[in-house]
Amino acid sequence: MRLLPEARPAYSFRKEDPVKTVYFTDCSAVEQNALQSLLAFEQQDNIGQIAVFPDIHYCSERSIPVGVAFQTNDVFYPLVTGKDMGCGVAYLRIPRSEVLRPFDKARHYRALEREVHRMTDEGLGGGNHFLSLEESADYLYVIVHTGSRNLGVYMYQENVRLLQLHNPGQDWLPAEVATPAYRQQYQRVLTYAAGRRREFLDKTYDFLLRNQYVAAGTPVVADSCHNLLDFTPAGIIHRKGSTQLVAGGEVVIPLSMSRGSLIVRPNPWHEALEPALWSCAHGAGRQLSRTDTLKFWHSLKKTEKDAYRQRFSELLNRQGDFDSSILQEFDFAYKDSAALLATQPHLLRCDETTPIVTVKFTGV
Repeated sequence: MRLLPEARPAYSFRKEDPVKTVYFTDCSAVEQNALQSLLAFEQQDNIGQIAVFPDIHYCSERSIPVGVAFQTNDVFYPLVTGKDMGCGVAYLRIPRSEVLRPFDKARHYRALEREVHRMTDEGLGGGNHFLSLEESADYLYVIVHTGSRNLGVYMYQENVRLLQLHNPGQDWLPAEVATPAYRQQYQRVLTYAAGRRREFLDKTYDFLLRNQYVAAGTPVVADSCHNLLDFTPAGIIHRKGSTQLVAGGEVVIPLSMSRGSLIVRPNPWHEALEPALWSCAHGAGRQLSRTDTLKFWHSLKKTEKDAYRQRFSELLNRQGDFDSSILQEFDFAYKDSAALLATQPHLLRCDETTPIVTVKFTGV
């Protein structure tokens, strides 16, 4: 394995070198338990090339950390993406010329929140799933992060059944188990997840139209997935918390709840794209542990805390403060966008947003 220091571009290796794992991040900053599980996974004979991204973090449920993509040829690991296969981030982009007025939090945040609850039968889901309004100098964005919900759970259970049938006691299946019928069923889950994201976007756009925040136009929509198995002629790419890149397509990398998002696309001519397995980070990656994040918050001056409370008043609890789960998503806990681009040179920066309002925790 080749460990790549932060100051050195992640793609600076010779193609003839036997590099199995390429780090698109400062490997010295990777948490030890994540690194140990990655090293153990790397030793398996079935595993081919591995790409590690800046948001790598330990996952206690399964054998490889989140924030990784890897390739296999003769086998596949059906449980590696968990129950929320198809999870991803999508945006709907509205040009500034069609924005009629700023969003009125006091008047319409709760109405938007209630509407988001009703947009689909299964909701956004918990954890780090969200729907947000964000803006840049040129655009207003609706951004949503959600996945396949119950259909993903069903597919996960089907994969457990296949493992028990074909390879009991192991976490991989022979590639021939992924028959055309299986792949069609799997693609149905991915399509369903993407369709759910589109439904959230379209209904939020309708909300903005009805309340005269935007004029009718033709907004641009882009979607990406970061939890999937990608069955390709060259092998099976497993993306576990790593965003799939498509030539010419833009993807969203959420930076943090209080910072916004980075919009990027792949540079098809960059030599790092292949070792990155046409993938990138699906988030900024933490620079503070969860414990250190809370310590940092408590170290802030009252005026600094009040500035967050005023800016993100919609996220305050009944006691007028932020729940610890919300604090974990604030900007000081995460790396900045410059660091993301420095270690992922195959990405081109398209835009960067700041948040207006965020809706979270709809559904279970």
